[in-house]
Amino acid sequence: MKLSIVSKTFRIHDNPFLDSDIYIIYIDKKEYGPNQKVFLDQVLKLHLQDLSSHQINPIIITSLRKLSTFVKGKDIDIFVDFFDPLIKMPFSKFHYLPTWCLIDWTDKVDMIRGWFLPEGLKNHQKFKEYTIANKRNEYQSKLKKTIPVSELKSTYKFSTNKSVVPLPDNNLDQWVLTKLHQTSFMNNPSWFKPDTSPTTSLTNNSEYLPDILKSSKLSPYISLGVLSPVTAYHFYSNEKKMGSSRDQLLFREIFHACGQMPEYWDQNQFGQIYHWKEKATPEWISYINGTTGREDVDWAMKQLKNEGWIHHLARHLVADYLTRGVLEISWIEGMNWFKQTLVDHDKYVNRGNWMWLSGTAFSTKQRSFYHYNPDNYLKNKDKKLKVNKV
Repeated sequence: MKLSIVSKTFRIHDNPFLDSDIYIIYIDKKEYGPNQKVFLDQVLKLHLQDLSSHQINPIIITSLRKLSTFVKGKDIDIFVDFFDPLIKMPFSKFHYLPTWCLIDWTDKVDMIRGWFLPEGLKNHQKFKEYTIANKRNEYQSKLKKTIPVSELKSTYKFSTNKSVVPLPDNNLDQWVLTKLHQTSFMNNPSWFKPDTSPTTSLTNNSEYLPDILKSSKLSPYISLGVLSPVTAYHFYSNEKKMGSSRDQLLFREIFHACGQMPEYWDQNQFGQIYHWKEKATPEWISYINGTTGREDVDWAMKQLKNEGWIHHLARHLVADYLTRGVLEISWIEGMNWFKQTLVDHDKYVNRGNWMWLSGTAFSTKQRSFYHYNPDNYLKNKDKKLKVNKV
């Protein structure tokens, strides 16, 4: 008997668990901030419709403890889509299938250390070459009707709130694949992520923009596993160019790979240690409320608070402003605030980006190289300032 526990695969495509006898959806509430939790609930409702149309009736749980009791002494093969050093699995044997990334990195920790410790991105090109050569193909799974299990009951409670993230009324899987195909403009060799418009949002209509300035806005769907990163990678074709669509997915993969190292989750073992200021200051309150007096920072932080999403260039700006650029408050505080507010929060990517942009890890040289201009950055002028503080 096959029992699957799914936490990051809310889709039909690239889903190796659809032939399970027992289909479990596991939601760890600690993983989600308020904005993403609302989005998750809407995604789950739509995903349940998709599964039901294939006679798959999952059980939604918020704790693995009862499940460990259920499987004890039974002839059951357990399959999961999540694994990292911080999670203590309650099963002695299970099969991990990496649906949330391009490669299974769990058995390659020594290789990852060789690439990223202690010099950060020194060997990132070797990492990318390895990933391109060894990326997995999409999973193919035969559909199988689930069996009823009286011992297990769904324990999940849905929110009635609505997320600002665009979603369909039904057929979520087909809808998100159509949305992916609508980003074919990113296959244009001239498309370059750092040149896209940083003032877009999830809710405004950016159709007026030329294709070269558009972003995909697919990060919320990839963050929850609604859209497979492998499916997206194979759809895009411009893999070799820095700043290309595939390159963005490869940088995401760096953080997911590093997340298999226990050191990655300990700021005393990964990256440089700096003495930051306390966050309990009027500057911190002004920062999270978007009332710093710096036009671009305030605009970005207000959008983040209201919508739960800002363009990646805006994330660069506000991360630099909080940490090494102006306020000198710890990147950990910024990381935690992003978790609370982002609809596309991914703990691997969020942590890695904040370490990177604060100059703590990956790119420590930029700590003494340049800062982002908090008044002109989003206007695409005077974007970077040399070493001097603003």
